[in-house]
Amino acid sequence: MASVALFVLLIDTFVFAQYRFHINEVVLKLVFSGDVVDFSLLTWFVVIVSFLVIFLIEYFLLHFLTKDIGKSVKKRYFVSVFIVCFLASNFIHIWAAANAYQPVTISKSYLPLFQPATANGFMRKHGWIDEEALAQQKELSLKVSSNLNYPREVLSTISVDKPVNILFLVVDSWRFDTFNADNTPNLWSYAQNGVSFSNHMSTGNATRTGIFGLFYGLPGTYWQAVLSNQKSPVLMDRLQELDYQMGIFASASLTDPEFNRTVFSKINNLRLRSEGESPAERDQGLTEDWLRWYQARDKSKPTFSFLFYDAPHGYDFPNDYDKQYTPMLNTVNYLALNNDTDPTLFMNRYKTSVRYVDELAKKVLDELKESGDAENTLVVITGDHAQELNDNKLNYWGHNSNFTAAQIHVPFIIVGPDFSSADSSDVQVLTSHEDLVPTLMKNYLGVNSPIDSYSEGLDLLHDKTRREWVLSSSYSGYAMITKDSILEVGAGGQYKVYDLSNRVKKEAEPNYIYLKDALESISRFKK
Repeated sequence: MASVALFVLLIDTFVFAQYRFHINEVVLKLVFSGDVVDFSLLTWFVVIVSFLVIFLIEYFLLHFLTKDIGKSVKKRYFVSVFIVCFLASNFIHIWAAANAYQPVTISKSYLPLFQPATANGFMRKHGWIDEEALAQQKELSLKVSSNLNYPREVLSTISVDKPVNILFLVVDSWRFDTFNADNTPNLWSYAQNGVSFSNHMSTGNATRTGIFGLFYGLPGTYWQAVLSNQKSPVLMDRLQELDYQMGIFASASLTDPEFNRTVFSKINNLRLRSEGESPAERDQGLTEDWLRWYQARDKSKPTFSFLFYDAPHGYDFPNDYDKQYTPMLNTVNYLALNNDTDPTLFMNRYKTSVRYVDELAKKVLDELKESGDAENTLVVITGDHAQELNDNKLNYWGHNSNFTAAQIHVPFIIVGPDFSSADSSDVQVLTSHEDLVPTLMKNYLGVNSPIDSYSEGLDLLHDKTRREWVLSSSYSGYAMITKDSILEVGAGGQYKVYDLSNRVKKEAEPNYIYLKDALESISRFKK
């Protein structure tokens, strides 16, 4: 039992060092689903050896304690120290919680299973509480109730004479700096016919909240309320009203996260996953499945396609694939990553996986051209979130651990009617996944209701408002990102202000004008 406990603590330490969250139900579901997280044989070998080492240490410790020399240890001293530490830590936290003193209260997020005591009622009774600080913390905290008010009114629509086909081509864990003529030549060439937004931020640093914002036009903080109500997005509802044929093709499972109960909850006979032993195999399978579906479609009806590739998330590609970026890692051992790891080998493997997806995407884009549908198809090319490779030199690898550009800055390209390169406006403006839904609803799907009745985004074609900040969220918190700072807020309302490289800005205060609008954004669609 001691070996198992220490082993789990060891794994949790590795997880927290890279992702800044502990092992939890969500993490376990992703690992055991077999689709989202793929561990190499080397990683499994290190895990097994680590457990055996811990077990041997525990065995010899037990052997020592059963001998006479072990029995002479004054165990009561250790018990006394434990009790003193236990009481002291809880009393300190009681005071800190009553005064919203974050240097203490935020420590709870670093320690697994740590649930220190609070006594705000007792402290308030004796006048030992800072009401103003607590009120501010409560305002920042996430409301996770299921009282959803989405959309805020019944949408007003007009008829659409000739609906355009719509295709979402989304790449899991796609870094903005790998969208270029060298790494993604096919997507890059295709993008020259449309508009590429170069300062685009995802609504999340993880798949759940990134895809959520893309389909709902809302901050990812609404995820739990939407899931509780199993509420489909108004975008999908409107597409079905217009009798679009739905082609949903994802590499990883659509049940973890629960997109089958949210984004695609009204899609009959939903294709839940792709077949294959690896992300690369599943990506190839979804491409072939989409081609068969598209070629057999009813050409008298418009189509909506969602293709969600996964290879870059797993740094994966076929064994016989041409490796243009060398040298690279042969296998990925997540447990060996640290702040001194040279990311070059890692990046070369990642870039190869991106290039592999680019070649699969070419088959999709070629089919649009050969079928004669390219002119009448709006193609959206983007990522659900980005993928950090220790860009900020703080030992962050992967995603869902901070809100720097390394984890949320993604390519975002729209090609199709009204989005031609000749009409390209200022693509340097700050844009968000939230903007896609209102752009589609207002300009292509005949919805004339006010945008703020169903989305927090902007119309990319006609709204010239310049954002000063965007929201992005993770599984347990959210952040407001401006041109020079990141305000990161935990689920309980504790916050820190960072610079854009995720270093704490000492003595910095949030921009309260921006913050007021951000708080309205995360509560506008709650009853």
